[in-house]
Amino acid sequence: MKKINFLFIGFALALLATKFYGLEMEDGERFIRVVGWMDFLWLAIGWVLANFQKEAGLPDIFGKAGDMKKWFIPFLVGICFALLDVLVIEFILRNEPHQTLPPYTQPFPYSVFLYFAGGLYMELFYKLIPLTVFLLIFEKYLRGNLKKYMTFLMIFLLSIWEPISQLPSDPLWFVVYAFVSGFAFNFLQIYFFRKMGWLYSLLCRMGLYLIWHVMLGIWIEFFVIQ
Repeated sequence: MKKINFLFIGFALALLATKFYGLEMEDGERFIRVVGWMDFLWLAIGWVLANFQKEAGLPDIFGKAGDMKKWFIPFLVGICFALLDVLVIEFILRNEPHQTLPPYTQPFPYSVFLYFAGGLYMELFYKLIPLTVFLLIFEKYLRGNLKKYMTFLMIFLLSIWEPISQLPSDPLWFVVYAFVSGFAFNFLQIYFFRKMGWLYSLLCRMGLYLIWHVMLGIWIEFFVIQ
């Protein structure tokens, strides 16, 4: 069996465990996010497309043997973006101490499961599926400069898609910060994807979520909320 199949079977089992864990956590008092069944559909589509990376002009999702030794680079990039977000949002934007867990966190240790599943969904929906589909089309029907320009346009659009969909309403400086940092993060992820493979884009996301969602949540839950 291909490594890809083992990997996606592992992803499916992780999603299933997170789904039932979330249902068990629901008590009617806390705000508990639960993995939706649609996530399994996106995982299945991503599973299929993961086998067509070469045809799309992309590296294998695991990258080359030498890339495996560089896994920490995208992971650390994600951590750096998360630390910047913590500084800006928790220490500059926010003036009052937390009384409850904010909506971008969840109770620990459930948060580890949920934000792994959430990061996986984001990388399937915003990266693996659209990038592979568009590049497959470009490889088949476009040539020369048109193919190059359309690829650049697609990378730009995919880089702004997530930050635009999650823009805050105010203040203006924070809206600008959220867009610029979101664009830079997604652009770097696509760079890792095209240069090393999809798994490295996922690692970048996991670095971000480890700090921003999980570690920040632990800090607020156990050291801030009285």
